[in-house]
Amino acid sequence: MPSTERSRSTHGDDGRTWPIARLRERFPALRAGDTVYLDNAAGAQVPRGVIDAVTDAMTTMQVNKGGAYAASVRVTEAKERVRGRVARFLGAPSDGVVAFGPNATTLLTLLADAFGRAARPGDEIVVTGLDHHANLDPWRALAGRGVVLRTWLPRAPHMTLHPDDLAPLLGPRTRLLTMTGASNLLGTLPDVAAASALAHAAGALVLVDAVHLAAHARPDVGELGADALVFSPYKTFGPHLGVLYLGPRARDAWPAPALSFVDARSSSAWEPGTQSHEAIHGFGAVFDHLDWLAQEIGLVERDDGRRWGGVLAAGARHEATLTEALLEGLDALGAERYGLPAARGRTSTVAFNMPGRRAHEVAEHAARHGVAVAAGHAYAYDLAMTHLGLAERGGAVRASAVHYSDDADVAALLAALARL
Repeated sequence: MPSTERSRSTHGDDGRTWPIARLRERFPALRAGDTVYLDNAAGAQVPRGVIDAVTDAMTTMQVNKGGAYAASVRVTEAKERVRGRVARFLGAPSDGVVAFGPNATTLLTLLADAFGRAARPGDEIVVTGLDHHANLDPWRALAGRGVVLRTWLPRAPHMTLHPDDLAPLLGPRTRLLTMTGASNLLGTLPDVAAASALAHAAGALVLVDAVHLAAHARPDVGELGADALVFSPYKTFGPHLGVLYLGPRARDAWPAPALSFVDARSSSAWEPGTQSHEAIHGFGAVFDHLDWLAQEIGLVERDDGRRWGGVLAAGARHEATLTEALLEGLDALGAERYGLPAARGRTSTVAFNMPGRRAHEVAEHAARHGVAVAAGHAYAYDLAMTHLGLAERGGAVRASAVHYSDDADVAALLAALARL
């Protein structure tokens, strides 16, 4: 098992030193030391800078945007500054839409409703069997409007999506392929770019649910081939918030939920109601955190998006070492693992069950030993209960590491499991 002593730093295969000790010091929840956080896929902890930014917003700009007075000017400028940083993070074109909302689930529901208002009976959508139900059920609800759904099923035993299985599902009536950028239950990284190329060749738009991906890799819309994308800052070291990107084709194809006097081509058209200005301001501080990490690891890159992506890539290499240690430890304990067999091709999220135990029993046992993991279907109900057949086990245990997780976290979980 890994040592329960915390490392001061780790070394990636690119020769960079990952400053794990200094990094963890920036997160108040980690400094408290009373919980081992390995449920990060459900919501990550935040650095001190994010907390300070939220406090600043609620102290100096607890007003609405668009006014002539100083506090309103501050909140308007702060929101647009963060919008610009998000656009650079995503590699979004200047004529795209970047909008904020309460969470990705709400934004996906808005998108599905917009698609439905523009759809004609017989229009087709392709969904996948790897997805969170937030990216399934809103589209399924369109069947009542005559929309036809086709499902791209994952292949056993590792539940991977193969482009060869997608091609037969695409046709002249296909209007949309909507898929995950990374499985929130298994951590699997499907080949989104290859799938996007097939969908675009059929004349369809592509929507990517990057909620699980964005904490581990830059969700570059150009590289992914995404016409639309959602992610959740609260799973990317920020406050509870959702982000929506629409490229020009998607923006023009789907009617925005805008009030009658709002420009339907603007980002504001996709932000019905007043947004959480404090959460948006807080999310801006996440990019400051990534800039700090870039300095710490000696990453010099003038382009913001590439620099932030480089930091996440370096973090993913650190995370891969933790995943390898966790997989090895689970095998030694006789666990039943799901998804890909090694760290390659996945994020640092691992689903498993222990012999003779239901998933929630294991999670409750881990919690008594100060280790936070998830149990159940993680809202990927079809994947967990149908495709993996885990209903009788109550789903799976899910352990999910991120860039601030360390070898002592893995060791604590394995030690708790060994006491079952």
